[in-house]
Amino acid sequence: MKLLVLACLAAVALARPQEFFSDAEREAIRDRDRFAEITSFENQQTQDGGNVNSFTATNGLERQEEIRLQEVRVINDDGQEELRLVPFYTGSFTFPNPDGTFTTRRYYTDETGIHFEGDDLPVAPQAF
Repeated sequence: MKLLVLACLAAVALARPQEFFSDAEREAIRDRDRFAEITSFENQQTQDGGNVNSFTATNGLERQEEIRLQEVRVINDDGQEELRLVPFYTGSFTFPNPDGTFTTRRYYTDETGIHFEGDDLPVAPQAF
């Protein structure tokens, strides 16, 4: 029993997250985000009822998004087919990594759901 407890303690100690940054580096990263300011902001409604919005911040955060309304054919609760106005999103966001690099994600929605793209994300193989 003592050996089992000792083995569990050793496993917990080995699983502890590794320290990648010094305390000074970690504090600089926190300050960068803590004192970030919005440098630009846009939010406009489009003629079709959609929306275009974006912002940038001093810490490297960026976001752009467009929402467009599109009619989609759906089956309602009564089993009848009908058209509904549905929002479709397209956009991207960028965020800083602790090592000073930036990561950008692009996304869009369609009839099948939400899809994310990024240079560092794995790509699913194509079906034959």
